[in-house]
Amino acid sequence: MTGIELRVVSYNVRGLRNDGAAVARVLRELDPDVVFIQELPRVVLWRGRAASFARRADLLYAAGGGSTGGTALFTAVRVDLREVQEHRLRRTPGLTRRGVVLARLEKDGVAFGAGSLHLGLDAGERARHLTDLTGLVNRLDLPATVLGGGLNEPPEASTWTRLASQYADAGASDPTPTYSVARPRRRVDGIFVRGAEVTSYRVVDTPDVRAASDHFPVVAELRLA
Repeated sequence: MTGIELRVVSYNVRGLRNDGAAVARVLRELDPDVVFIQELPRVVLWRGRAASFARRADLLYAAGGGSTGGTALFTAVRVDLREVQEHRLRRTPGLTRRGVVLARLEKDGVAFGAGSLHLGLDAGERARHLTDLTGLVNRLDLPATVLGGGLNEPPEASTWTRLASQYADAGASDPTPTYSVARPRRRVDGIFVRGAEVTSYRVVDTPDVRAASDHFPVVAELRLA
């Protein structure tokens, strides 16, 4: 299969409360084309702060943050942003409002879809939100789509299983935990791919990662036709 190479990262940055400079260094070192961010700061001039942080990581802020419950999307300058959407998902009383960022992107003339997500703590809500997300992604009507984010459940749970039946779980053969950095025990963050080949996947663990957040970032290399 020939085509373009694409490096994507999913990273829960814990509101940049641990060490925002370390988060930026991690992202610069990984040099991704697309970053799916969870728990970006979402109060007090959040959009400007998101754009400023993206620049510190040598990336461009596409969308998300306060409007989507902290879920956001960053891209490299070599990736063209053709369309971006911010969606709030159905509210569950007593729980944090969740959202998703979807985009039509292009690299070297090849179009693909991208979606950054962060599902909630309630199993019933996660199931409902996956149904909503599936409908929104299908409207993009693109042959290749990459989703990244936190599911707040392990791969054997029902919502993760449903998502992995629609998309290839890039880390399906790698059980390395993504949470928590202090006590690694659960794989709850993932990258899911449709219409592209996964050529590599890994959970990143460096001294900066240990200082940056309570989640490990995950990175996947993809090949798009």
